[in-house]
Amino acid sequence: MKRPDLVLALIIAAGLLGSPFYNTELVRSQLIGGAPVGALGSVLVLCTGLALAWRATLRRGYLWAHPATLTWDDFDGQRPAALTRRLVLDWAARFGVAAYFFAVSGMLIGFPSSLAGPLALFAAVAALALTMGRRRPFPGESLAPLTLALALIIPLWSYALAAGLAAIALAWSSPLSRTVSRDTLIRHYTERMVRRTSAAFLDVWALLPAGRPVPWRNALAGRFIVTRYVVTGTLARRYTLGLPVFLALAVLATHATFPAVTSVWLLGVGGYLALLPFTAPVAQLHRVPGLRRWLDASNLRLHAVTCAFLCLLALLWAGVVLMLGIPASLSAVVAVLLAALAAVRSVTRGPLDFSSMGMVLYEGVLIPAGLVRQLVRGPDLLVLGLIAASFVPL
Repeated sequence: MKRPDLVLALIIAAGLLGSPFYNTELVRSQLIGGAPVGALGSVLVLCTGLALAWRATLRRGYLWAHPATLTWDDFDGQRPAALTRRLVLDWAARFGVAAYFFAVSGMLIGFPSSLAGPLALFAAVAALALTMGRRRPFPGESLAPLTLALALIIPLWSYALAAGLAAIALAWSSPLSRTVSRDTLIRHYTERMVRRTSAAFLDVWALLPAGRPVPWRNALAGRFIVTRYVVTGTLARRYTLGLPVFLALAVLATHATFPAVTSVWLLGVGGYLALLPFTAPVAQLHRVPGLRRWLDASNLRLHAVTCAFLCLLALLWAGVVLMLGIPASLSAVVAVLLAALAAVRSVTRGPLDFSSMGMVLYEGVLIPAGLVRQLVRGPDLLVLGLIAASFVPL
């Protein structure tokens, strides 16, 4: 992107992001309307943003290095400093986004009576996430961000104090940037390049999580091979189960902040994002024709079994969300079922065909209509279905 285009994009982004601060009444009327807002709305948004930023920091995405750099330019002792700098920048960006959404929610629905507790919570959790991200992972650490739900029950100062003490205790551990192996750095670099290449070629389903070994020796032996494949593929991605939990909390925070947004849209969009990681087994078959020929079953059977299984997962996820306090209705149940069907429709298209771009001139802009049609397969069903469910009183 050229510098003038970058400056223009930054100006437009700053205007859009700053709209809640200088055009507060208009944004409030569009997102909230005249609906009542809970007293803990902004605190709930803060806890959800902190949990998501904390979880993203624990992924340790800064641990990568170019193989050529490790071979020819890794003898001056600058590698730990470079990795630490990358960690700090990623950490600051994530918690900066959390701070922005807390500020927006405060402007729209009001800040708590005292900002001392939320600010102490933000500082303590950010420090704890940074200290955990710089050290080696330990079993069960991915569940740590879920403890932020306690901040809605106990005093914020109590949780902030506990998080601050944990951050101080972990600060003395050996930094991972000094002890990480070269094999790990190269493996993470390879994964990073695969993701970047997939994104560059719009192969977004290649970004779905990869499977891990399942301790089930006869997983694909016996009858009902399609069902076995779908269930085993889901179990192979069991490490992503935390994402639906975080999305459930995000849906709850969005409902508390913007009550004018109906539960149909919250459950539909949230359910679609929560189910996407578990569509990876079917996405693999359709992205690689060779793998699709390996499974001796018709597309109708494969898609039907996948839809049935994901609808079951969608209902379980919706049950958790509804128990958290989202208004229950038949339309909300229909929304999560539509999310399951849309997720399957998204990943069951074939590889992108760039030869059928179908360029269309609209208002002086060339639009690749054929490519857009391929990319919106799935979300189109979700959007149209949610619009219909929103207007049909159920």
